Amino acid sequence: MMRAITDLLITFHVMKGLCGRGPVLFGCLFVLAIPVVLLAVLIDQLYPGGFWTFAWKVIVTIFKGFHL
Repeated sequence: MMRAITDLLITFHVMKGLCGRGPVLFGCLFVLAIPVVLLAVLIDQLYPGGFWTFAWKVIVTIFKGFHL
C-alpha cells in the first residue's frame, strides 16, 4: 500500500514538472474516477434496488454508527 502511494506521488511530481499543475491534476482525477464509476455501475447492476438504495443504506449506517 505504501509503495503504491509512493509511486503515485513520484509520478505526480514528475508529471507536474513536465506538464504543469493543471493537466496533471485533471489526469489524476480522471484516472482515479474510473474505478469509482466502475464500482457504481457494478453496484447498480448487482445490488437489489440499485445504486441509490445502496447509497442511502450506507448513509443511514454511517449516521447510526456515529450515533447522530
